[in-house]
Amino acid sequence: MFSSSHPPFQVSGTGPTYLQNLNPEQYAAVTIANSHALVLAGAGSGKTRVLTTRIAWLLQTGQASPSGILAVTFTNKAAKEMLVRLSALLPVNLRGMWIGTFHGICNRFLRTHYQAANLPQSFQILDTQDQLSAVKRLCKQFNVDDERFPAKQLSWFFAACKEDGLRAKDVIAKDPDTRKKVELYALYEDQCQREGVVDFGELMLRSYEILQANAPLREH
Repeated sequence: MFSSSHPPFQVSGTGPTYLQNLNPEQYAAVTIANSHALVLAGAGSGKTRVLTTRIAWLLQTGQASPSGILAVTFTNKAAKEMLVRLSALLPVNLRGMWIGTFHGICNRFLRTHYQAANLPQSFQILDTQDQLSAVKRLCKQFNVDDERFPAKQLSWFFAACKEDGLRAKDVIAKDPDTRKKVELYALYEDQCQREGVVDFGELMLRSYEILQANAPLREH
């Protein structure tokens, strides 16, 4: 764990200049051996600085190549900030790096491997409102009772299944209502596949499925 209350840690010798304004805990986190590591840090303690400096350190010391970097964050703003900071630290081509949000990384992955994903190259992404509209169309087509099975609740059910890594065939239905939802979930999946669209949950689930089933791609 590191704190922003420490004074800058002055690196002796001719070390990279980007290491010279780190406190001892930050310096230790940046230069730890190339292995699994967990760094715990509170708000305002320099997490983004440590992550971007760590990436710069791995690249400059030859422990990683730009295409071997994967940095995932929760917001587009944070991802953009990481890219801006990295471009200021090192003169490297950032396009080869995989830096972005969870959904953004999965989108890029699926577009790169769209054939393995069984998707059209120009597949479209449904936002929350688009997904709701798609579910409403499905319900209208199959005369679903919208009072018993509101479209918004069905959307939540589909999203929850995908977050749990479950396709319709994997969901255990213990009551008639759940069985109906599972049936509609399967129809929704078919509809999206026919139309060449994916929702946010599908971005992550399909990426997971490809990596799970394709050992060469996973190792690459």
